[in-house]
Amino acid sequence: MTGSPIGSAFGWEYRVIQIDVESGNPPEPPSPQSDSERLGGALSPEFLEREFPQQYSPLNSTPRHPAEQLQFFLNALGREHWEMVEAAQVGPLLMFVFKRPLASAGGSLRADPGAGPSVT
Repeated sequence: MTGSPIGSAFGWEYRVIQIDVESGNPPEPPSPQSDSERLGGALSPEFLEREFPQQYSPLNSTPRHPAEQLQFFLNALGREHWEMVEAAQVGPLLMFVFKRPLASAGGSLRADPGAGPSVT
């Protein structure tokens, strides 16, 4: 396996992400009522809807296609200099392997080593 000069000079950092690809029902759209029940009634549906309007907006009523969700996630990792180098299925899990050059002692390619992608 050959690498770029920066990789051979400083080494690589790896990250593995797993996705469960077992078939099943897609998740239901967000509901303040079901979320309140899941929290044991600690927060009322009215409170949840008032405090988190973006979560319960009509835009969130239809789940995004899985390919669109994956594309969004992969682009977030790419912005943090992660490069996907392998995708392999292990049973019901799809494993994605990413790498990026380790930072030199004098600088860093990232703000928070080991942190997940900044997905909001």
